[in-house]
Amino acid sequence: MEKTAVKKKEVPGRRLIDLVLSWSIEDVHNENLYKNQVRQIPLKFSSTTEYMNSFTYPLIEETHADLLSSMSTLHLAPRCEISSFKQTKNFKPPKDFFYRITLKSVSGLQKNGGYEPMVGDIIALTNVRSKYKDLDRPNRPFIVAFVQRVKDDKILTILASEPILAEEPENKKRETLYAICLINMTTNIRIWRALNSQLEGKNLDIIEKVQQPNSAEAKICTSCISENNCSATYADVRSRICSSDLNDSQKDAVLSCLETRKCNHQNNVKLIWGPPGTGKTKTVGYVLFCLLRMKCRTLTCAPTNTAVLEVTQRLLKNVTDSLEYDTYGLGDILLFGNGKRMKIDDHHDLLDVFLDNRVTILYECLLSSTGWKDTLLSMITLLNEPKQQYHLYLKNRRVEDHEENINEGKSKNKGIDRNQGKEVDDQSSKDKKSRKNLTKVTFQTLNENKNKKKQKEKVRSWKEKGLEHEEKKGRIVLPKTRKMKDSSAKVHEVKTDLELLVIDEAAQLKECESTIPLQLPGLRHAILIGDERQLPAMVKSKISEEAEFGRSLFQRLVLIGHKKHILNVQYRMHPSISLFPNRMFYENHILDGHNVKGRSYKRRFLQGKMYGSYSFINVAHGKEEFDNSHSPQNMVEATVASEIVSSLCKESVRTKKKVRVGIISPYKAQVFAIGEKVKNYNADSNDDFSISVRSVDGFQGGEEDVIIISTVRYNKNGIVGFIKNHQRTNVALTRARYCLWILGNEATLTKRNTIWKELVIDAKKRRCFYNAHEDKGLAQAITVALVGCNQMHILLNMDSFLFRKARWIVSFSKDFLKSMSRLKDAETCTKVLTLLENLANGWRQPQSKKNLYVHRGASSQLLEQYKVKGLLHLVWTVDILKENSNYIQILKVWDILPLSEMPKLANQLDVLFENYTLEKINHCKHKSLRGCLVVPMRWPVNSSSCPEADHVLSLSEPLASLSLRDESESSSTTNVINSKHTTGRSVVTNKWVRKLPDN
Repeated sequence: MEKTAVKKKEVPGRRLIDLVLSWSIEDVHNENLYKNQVRQIPLKFSSTTEYMNSFTYPLIEETHADLLSSMSTLHLAPRCEISSFKQTKNFKPPKDFFYRITLKSVSGLQKNGGYEPMVGDIIALTNVRSKYKDLDRPNRPFIVAFVQRVKDDKILTILASEPILAEEPENKKRETLYAICLINMTTNIRIWRALNSQLEGKNLDIIEKVQQPNSAEAKICTSCISENNCSATYADVRSRICSSDLNDSQKDAVLSCLETRKCNHQNNVKLIWGPPGTGKTKTVGYVLFCLLRMKCRTLTCAPTNTAVLEVTQRLLKNVTDSLEYDTYGLGDILLFGNGKRMKIDDHHDLLDVFLDNRVTILYECLLSSTGWKDTLLSMITLLNEPKQQYHLYLKNRRVEDHEENINEGKSKNKGIDRNQGKEVDDQSSKDKKSRKNLTKVTFQTLNENKNKKKQKEKVRSWKEKGLEHEEKKGRIVLPKTRKMKDSSAKVHEVKTDLELLVIDEAAQLKECESTIPLQLPGLRHAILIGDERQLPAMVKSKISEEAEFGRSLFQRLVLIGHKKHILNVQYRMHPSISLFPNRMFYENHILDGHNVKGRSYKRRFLQGKMYGSYSFINVAHGKEEFDNSHSPQNMVEATVASEIVSSLCKESVRTKKKVRVGIISPYKAQVFAIGEKVKNYNADSNDDFSISVRSVDGFQGGEEDVIIISTVRYNKNGIVGFIKNHQRTNVALTRARYCLWILGNEATLTKRNTIWKELVIDAKKRRCFYNAHEDKGLAQAITVALVGCNQMHILLNMDSFLFRKARWIVSFSKDFLKSMSRLKDAETCTKVLTLLENLANGWRQPQSKKNLYVHRGASSQLLEQYKVKGLLHLVWTVDILKENSNYIQILKVWDILPLSEMPKLANQLDVLFENYTLEKINHCKHKSLRGCLVVPMRWPVNSSSCPEADHVLSLSEPLASLSLRDESESSSTTNVINSKHTTGRSVVTNKWVRKLPDN
């Protein structure tokens, strides 16, 4: 929770806030409100004014798009009830509509989806629990307000867009008001202030340097080079670099950064290009370590908590390895930010350099009565004034002696009259208590009056000035909060000069965000580390995106020809994983490190070729759906991913090997769906197995042993959405160490000319392409998922993997398909499909388990009924089909029904089977065994021992017209055929197209 006290009446970023508050509901809904004002952000700039102004309207449009997006999901927005509100002393129409509102008990609401207010929130005040359309009502309008300050989580000072008309005190029965959170503007306000030179420092030296090509990297002057080369510190640092385990490209990058620091007369910007797995964090950590040794005042920041955590840990490792006395020597490193958001308690190794922790320890040490200060003062006083201290000691002893005498008198009272003695004792006891209480109250009162204000000021002083105190003596400052721009904005408040700025993951920052730290006072040089070919900053507005609002300073400098130092050896991915992204995104400039090329790096976590180091696993069937926020999900792919995780977990338990698994999907809905399916594995007590499910953005900078990618998309048009983005694809494909398994639908991904089509083609060329249903466990999981998605028709058509390689041709009657469509129990449907698959592959139920059904009609010799679940039975027969020049046995599935309905079905089938000759019936009854399995028989048409041609052909006529349930209803058949041992010949009869099984 962010709480601030506004020291000035002027609200920071007031012009932007007023603009947002002025928008009507129609303005917010108008997607093209600022389309004509937003201009393309150029690559080069003629002046600082042009540079700053180029970001203004794209920033306004992005704020507008953010608000519009929140309106579309208003029913999901956090909200809370307002118990009271009143005007503040700053209330001055016609613009300054300041109110103080009190929320109705917000404690504990966050867990239940309640609204926890933050400074910078834009809220809607309304009298209904509204949806988007409910806000725009003439008779019951809503009011938009800006949260200026928060006190005790429930008292807000707000700036409203207009007066709150329901505020009259006499209106005791006014309608309940709600505060609905729309967006938070803190970040955009800070960017706005940076663009309008409203930050402390207003240092524009580096910003002026980056406006034109080649001006950002100036040559270091000769005098600075010679001066620094003579420095013993620089010589020591250079020696350390040369003897370190850095590779050549890393050493060059570090030395280049140190040379930048040498020059005191010019401003420089260095770019370090760090493709995935090339040791970027290691390099940055070593740069900071060297700068620390050179006593260079440096600020390091990044757009994510994870990035700064990793850099800080790497720096501390380098420093502690060189320290002689444990943590002594870490005083020049300072880490600050929001401890709750960065979960600092989970990183005990960072507590020694964390600002809040240092402030807490120092505060306790300097606390009156128990701290160092008072203890030392007491000792000094004793040494300076021993006589006075001795008299004070004697005085205290007299008080103690007096109390002892009272206790003795109390004991003597035992010899006096019982009642009199009790009276004396009571009075003595009362006097003692009164004296003690009086002394205690007196001292407490004096101490409280004396110290309350002092302690309050101390706490505030330490919390507010601790940063300044620590930062002044620190050499390396690493701000770490939810957003880099939040931290660097706070550094502007520190009255000290920095020399050098290091921005990690710089390619993830919008260029306008970089203007915040670049204006720090005293800053002379900047080092940007990143990779413009990975994820850029997120931009919600399509208009701003097209104007290049999401482009980073790093990327723009690369585009205008600024030199960058590449780290060209990757140490993360197995070579089979790095092969495709290296060719597609880095022109084969990246080399595989010696560690990943070793035999020990080739690890197998599951058996089967499908689970090698690199695989594309084709999920041929699925269903693309959209959640409430219009994010796509594919439950079939989610089920496949879950099944693979289950297998990995079991194998990890069996082999007792550690494995870290990551699942990546570009869509939030799919991340949530997969997360729900695998959450039990995270809760498992098995410490050797861990699972992480995140979006592509969430995995930026991360890595795991095994990565499973779910691409989600499944549609006829080949629409793949934003996974076609090369930068997003690059991040997803480069997170795995040992194994990368990509789940996707081949037909969808290859429909259009996207990066994913190239990937599928590449996988096929490298023989890394597999079908998910080829794995028995995955096939069963897909079956269950398709049943759950009401996709039974996929499983019962000619392309179904259940029957594609089956020994028997399977024909389904229309009545059977209707019965299946009426089944709502997924378990029953799955059992039916499993039974059909087994029958098609030659399994038959033992005679002892068959249900005996007595019937005297013609169908009695052929009719089979297998129990499925409960009262339901599957009814089927063996039939004869002519295809080309052969007669073959096939399976005919008639229906799924309870035994009580069997007589009706049998009577109807009697009509059909009465046309069969005895020889034909015998052929239907004939069984050919191959081991324990029954395989279909085949006879040539011209064979004298087979049924007559016209008899067989006549069979297809009643099959096409027969309806077993309603004689007036036409019937049709659906047939599935393929062979486990294909002959390459096709069979066409009626509408059946299949390959013949090989006997």
